[in-house]
Amino acid sequence: MNESNEGTPATTANGAGARGTFTFAALARACVLTAIAASTALFLQYLNPASAAFCGLESGCEVVRHARFSYFFGVPFLNVPLVGLFAYGAVYVTFLAVPGTALPLVLTAAGALGALVLLSVQAFVLQAFCWLCVSVDVAGIFAAAFAWLDFRGRQTGPAADPLRRWAWIALAGVAVSAPAVWTQVKPAPKIPDVILREYVPGKVNVIEFADFECPYCRRFHPVLQGALRDYPADRIRFVRKNVPLPSHEDALPAARADVCAEQQGLGEKLADRLVSIELSASADRRAALEVGVDAARFDQCMASDVPDRRIDADSRLLEAAGMAGLPTTYIQGKRLLGTVSDEAVRDALDRAIRGEEDRGIPAPVFVPLSLLALAAVAWLGRDRRGTVLHERPI
Repeated sequence: MNESNEGTPATTANGAGARGTFTFAALARACVLTAIAASTALFLQYLNPASAAFCGLESGCEVVRHARFSYFFGVPFLNVPLVGLFAYGAVYVTFLAVPGTALPLVLTAAGALGALVLLSVQAFVLQAFCWLCVSVDVAGIFAAAFAWLDFRGRQTGPAADPLRRWAWIALAGVAVSAPAVWTQVKPAPKIPDVILREYVPGKVNVIEFADFECPYCRRFHPVLQGALRDYPADRIRFVRKNVPLPSHEDALPAARADVCAEQQGLGEKLADRLVSIELSASADRRAALEVGVDAARFDQCMASDVPDRRIDADSRLLEAAGMAGLPTTYIQGKRLLGTVSDEAVRDALDRAIRGEEDRGIPAPVFVPLSLLALAAVAWLGRDRRGTVLHERPI
């Protein structure tokens, strides 16, 4: 007999009690819930890495996210975390629908094999670890181990389910919803003092750190500038800080050209051109002449160390503020990382103009609240009847 017997006292045919109130199946389910929660967080991170809700833009998560195998058919929405979320969701359903059978064991074993492959890829191919990926993989391996122990244990006697079925379903709801809620309530990081010292009182200060060759910076440039043009020029103070990355060989010449054009009040016009052309020293100079710079003054500046000193200062400033990725944009009291939407930029500008602070729930508060929600569900859903998960085959 291998059937779930909801409502039947946990006794064997000879009256022996069930082996404990907390089973290996329950531990396997808890591991699967962990994998579901981490997969949800990872999926949200893939959809909007600029939010940096769970991983920094320079973290191992981003290394894994940029790997070719992380997406299917080149579609951002169809990614490995989404597959993991559905796969572990299916495993969880089997634990609830057919407890004590071989199916949960087979599925968790397949998941453990996949987890070992993904861990090996991170270790030996990418040589970078994503903490969320590792959480999913390790939880999957432990789920398979507990499922095996549960499958073996059912040969010797029944096991009691510590929670009612509705509680297991509610726990899954918390596991999925908690990461999604965190992306909405996560507080903005405090603006570093080194950035605040750059601000001019009485203005809405917008400071962007960018690299002209960085594809994300190039995409974000028209978004930011388009939004800024719709606000009163006397209220907004915009400053671009050039941080050309060593890996982008054409970024430094473009940054030097921007600094020299800025000396003539044409930095923004040149920046608009630089993000739309194929960069090179000759192309940068040609673009500068097209926007109206004085050639002699521009060439003199480019031959000096003035742009280099300015660029070095900009790079050191971002390092002191905490380099998390490019572009990094500070809009008064809010930091925007990466390519964010027009709506996000305008929301930050509107809040800054109104003098509103961006509030949220800090992690030291949110995490205990989430754990408390899980504990409350488990406490309310505990099964005092000792419902049998599975009985010894007869």
